Amino acid sequence: MTIIGALVSIIPLIGIALVLPDSTRDAAFWIYWIMLSGCLLHLLWILVRNLVPSARPPLLTRDLAMGWALLLPSLFTSFWPGIVGAPLFTVLVGATSIAERIRNRSAAS
Repeated sequence: MTIIGALVSIIPLIGIALVLPDSTRDAAFWIYWIMLSGCLLHLLWILVRNLVPSARPPLLTRDLAMGWALLLPSLFTSFWPGIVGAPLFTVLVGATSIAERIRNRSAAS
């Protein structure tokens, strides 16, 4: 829901930004950027609570890896923390899987 909410809400933001004066438009984008930051922090919070991939609920790894989708609204609104953070978050999800595989391989030896 976090990712879908961020992706869908970009459409009304663009429509509203077209009719607002410049000063109010800036405030609308700041509100949207705060929401995008909240989405990234929420995904990070879920990842920290479910750090070990084998202990995660089914399909949570796939859903967390979809965090890269927050790159699109970040690009549309020129929100550089989202442009950097969304792909980095997906790499972090992959790194937890790789770390667990390495840990399991060394424990089995």
